[in-house]
Amino acid sequence: MPQPSAGLQFGKYKLLERIATGGMAEIYRARMTAVAGITKPVVIKKILPGYADDSAFVSMFINEARIALGLSHGNIAQIFDFGEVEGEYFLAMEWVDGHPLSHVMRRARDKGLTALPPPLAVLVAIDMLRGLAYAHTRLDDNGRPLHIVHRDVSPQNVLLSYEGQVKLVDFGIARARLAGRSETKNDAAKGKYVYFAPEQARGQPLDARTDVFAAGTVLYEMLCGRRPFEGALPDVLRKISQGDFPRPREWTPGIPAALERILLTAMATSPEQRYPTAQAFAEALARQLHVTAPDVSQSELGHFMGYLFEPELVDAGRPVQLPREFIAKVGRWSGVAEPPPVQTPPDSPRHPTPVPHGEPRGDVITQPLPPQPLPTQAPSSPLQPAWPRTLRGWALRGAPVVAALLAMWMGLLVGGTNSFAVELSSSPAGATIRVDGRELKETTPTLVTQLQADTEHMLEVSLPGMVPWNQRVKAERGTTLAVHARLTPKRPAAARALTRLESPDALYRSGGPFMLSADAHAFRVPPSAAARMRLDPSRTYGLRANGHVSLGGPMPVTQAAYFLEGGAALPARDSFGVVGTDEVLVQNASVLYVFLWDGRAYDNRGALQVHVREQASGAITTLLLDARRHAVSLPPHEGFTLRELDASTTYRVVVRAAADPARTRGFSGGAVDQVLALHGEGDSPLTAPGTLEVLEVNRPTVIRGARWLRLAFPDDDPDDNTGGLTLEVTPVAPLHQ
Repeated sequence: MPQPSAGLQFGKYKLLERIATGGMAEIYRARMTAVAGITKPVVIKKILPGYADDSAFVSMFINEARIALGLSHGNIAQIFDFGEVEGEYFLAMEWVDGHPLSHVMRRARDKGLTALPPPLAVLVAIDMLRGLAYAHTRLDDNGRPLHIVHRDVSPQNVLLSYEGQVKLVDFGIARARLAGRSETKNDAAKGKYVYFAPEQARGQPLDARTDVFAAGTVLYEMLCGRRPFEGALPDVLRKISQGDFPRPREWTPGIPAALERILLTAMATSPEQRYPTAQAFAEALARQLHVTAPDVSQSELGHFMGYLFEPELVDAGRPVQLPREFIAKVGRWSGVAEPPPVQTPPDSPRHPTPVPHGEPRGDVITQPLPPQPLPTQAPSSPLQPAWPRTLRGWALRGAPVVAALLAMWMGLLVGGTNSFAVELSSSPAGATIRVDGRELKETTPTLVTQLQADTEHMLEVSLPGMVPWNQRVKAERGTTLAVHARLTPKRPAAARALTRLESPDALYRSGGPFMLSADAHAFRVPPSAAARMRLDPSRTYGLRANGHVSLGGPMPVTQAAYFLEGGAALPARDSFGVVGTDEVLVQNASVLYVFLWDGRAYDNRGALQVHVREQASGAITTLLLDARRHAVSLPPHEGFTLRELDASTTYRVVVRAAADPARTRGFSGGAVDQVLALHGEGDSPLTAPGTLEVLEVNRPTVIRGARWLRLAFPDDDPDDNTGGLTLEVTPVAPLHQ
């Protein structure tokens, strides 16, 4: 029989729309017509044609249908019917008006939530576990346990309705372990392996505790915004078998310790150490939820679905009406801290604006770029923060401000402008905010409005003593995102000092490897003598050096090092490099630093011209780099120096990523994958000039005539640096060969 298409009759069902196609079956939204013309929306799960002739598979499918027909629980999608139409087997099941949990988590990320609000995540898990507990305890007609195991508990198989209902679907891998029936190791190949339990990964017998582990894995993903196990199949199965995964509070420190203990119990490697039943797991979560969020209810889960999928509902003629306090409640559930008492007058910032590192230095000749807008912009700025939405803030600023804020917010909700808003908070509160590289007058918590819809924006939050935070946000017209920044303390000065006790020097005795630390071997560029110039982060620039200088050696120098400061959009690997006669493109930068790396500036002569060309307009600004004034000498404790190389030997130099890759812009900035290098003759970098270059990971470089090699990571704040690189230096041949 030809495969039915949408709108075609299939027995007593009319197939309206194909929803998905899986490995074994295809899913249709359909309509059933009963007596007297009564219709009911249903879902048809139909075996793919290639499996219809597989007697073993058909037998499993029929067995699944028999089990599923006997399951009747509010947290399991009901199976109404199963059978065969012209040789094609099918299941008819309840239509759940909503989305799979996998779609919900993806939409939450699009709305600016890195994870689901913990109370809602726990609520979903409790309902999911109640459905599993019901299935696990079913009996056959003779009163014997059926030992049903779902085996494929995953976000794709958990549906959330717009009313806040949670439904488990697809017991398609579940099978009753009837008398004389044993498990097979091939079962380990079924399902979604990233949600496997250890015994499932090993191909061992399964029971209800297997589903307990998988439910814990799903809850982990809801709370942390990422799966505990990721990677290729062999690596994931090994990690699952060994229980090798980051603890939840490593990703989300705001998760209560008691909730983490519950989750780790459910995800214990040994089944004997887990909760013995899904019901026990659900009860532990319910007790924790009652303590931490006693006000959470199923209706709030429905509100959350409306909040996430408002555009789809509105397009379908179903306007979303959310309580005004709901977005604030989402923020509180996500960990919004109560702001500290206001100690300053209402019109004064609660947190002083950080003082810049200094005005740009270097002599600018020819035509400069247009000046950039300052943070203290007029109200006509496209970024207009409202007052912090707290009772204390409202009381201080008076009823007129409240009225204006509510009017503005309602205007956004009805879609009066092509923009969206972000309700931004942080813990601790009072943090400085930058949006798309521009600093706002207000501190957290606040409402940032008039953000261009359907366009990605970068939010940055910083507070002295805390690791900076950033996140990209993008939303549809008229929506309001609740975004919370959890700031973590920087390492104490004593801990940083211990790290920097590592020796900055090594003597060459063999090819290595030598360890380069992104923390201990970094140096701060902004406080140095480097020339600097402000840039517009939204523009792309071309850098090119012209002329030459003398650094005291016999050869003229035609290149310099550069370093870029910028927001979260600037990757670590693009934050520094070498500029010479060939143009180098840079973007996402707010400040450009250019310097000559030289340990003795007194005998330097001349100046380089560094041309900075704005790509769109072609406007050129020239930065004059003076050989003496803009020479940077690293202190002895910064950088790494390899000494006692043989000047008559050619060396092959290569850096490689360590197990913990080097990061100089925090975790979000990515791996840096390169290091700035200087090599030369003489006793040390302090007594002789060197040749400057960038060493990139896994790209060998040949150096000749060198007695030392110095490497460093240019940076603006080494306090958030982690990881490192390894250095290999191997002799190739003497110079005369």
